[in-house]
Amino acid sequence: MDQSIRRAFCTAAIVAAAFATPAGAAEVKLKAAAFLPVRSIVTRQFVRFVDEVNKQCAGKVNISVVGPEAVPSLEQWNALKNGVVDMHYGPPNYFRGAAPAGDVISVARNESAEQRENGAWAMINEYYNQKINAWYLTHLFNGVRFHLYTTKPGKDGKFEGMRLRSVPIYDAFFKSLGAQPVRMAPPAVYTALERGAVEGYGWPLWGIQDFGWDKYTKFRHDPGFISASVPIIVNLDKWKGLAADQRDCLTKMSIWVEGEWPKWRAGEDAIQKAAQAKAGIKTVDMGADFARQAEEIYWQDLAKGDPEFVKKIRPLLSGK
Repeated sequence: MDQSIRRAFCTAAIVAAAFATPAGAAEVKLKAAAFLPVRSIVTRQFVRFVDEVNKQCAGKVNISVVGPEAVPSLEQWNALKNGVVDMHYGPPNYFRGAAPAGDVISVARNESAEQRENGAWAMINEYYNQKINAWYLTHLFNGVRFHLYTTKPGKDGKFEGMRLRSVPIYDAFFKSLGAQPVRMAPPAVYTALERGAVEGYGWPLWGIQDFGWDKYTKFRHDPGFISASVPIIVNLDKWKGLAADQRDCLTKMSIWVEGEWPKWRAGEDAIQKAAQAKAGIKTVDMGADFARQAEEIYWQDLAKGDPEFVKKIRPLLSGK
């Protein structure tokens, strides 16, 4: 364990000590709800983490994962808050009504390990404690950027009148490009592309093949903007009820995955880019301002919900 990980673990241990209970309790079984099906590339990364937890924390903690077929995606955060499930893996924009600035991790420009060291993790954890009754373990998918994918090219950096499948994270950005954001669930996008009901969509670099969208997609616009960050959170009451060694093991594994994640991301980035190129998807370089514009618009949007929190945490997420 190198010095940075040791310092981060010590910091987390001090925070966890506030909830200290006797060590050596029987293995606890935790039910985790993931917002996308287990077969999806997004959830497979979480399952990869869970498998390692179950291996390294055997006898202390065992996590089982269910998907939206068991608990609908948009209801999972509330099920976590109320203790119906013990853990949740899902995007913060789903619970934005309860935690208006909870999605600051999506506009972070530094790695999770640095966020834990510089105090950002502790601030986000306290925010989640207060807003959604959750303990923030860590997050995955930071640095996996969203992209604008289209069936036809834009013109002079604009997409005037084009109907693009969107989500609140980048609605305002798409509007700034002259496009018309359209709301629809991922399973409906394939038919919409097929029929020309939409002419593009926003989605991370990873996973368009999972839905078959690559069949109709002709262009990916680079650079990517905003991260598709997905937190891993535990019901706060459940966390407080865990034994000290159970909390310590979950914390240790969270720090472990923060160190591993950049390597996982780099490997999968290469696979996804190669698959898109094989499908005939052309990349269009929109210039650095493309991503900066998207991120600044979203920072401003987040600040409307909780200006003081955003003002304090933004410097800690901007990177070294």
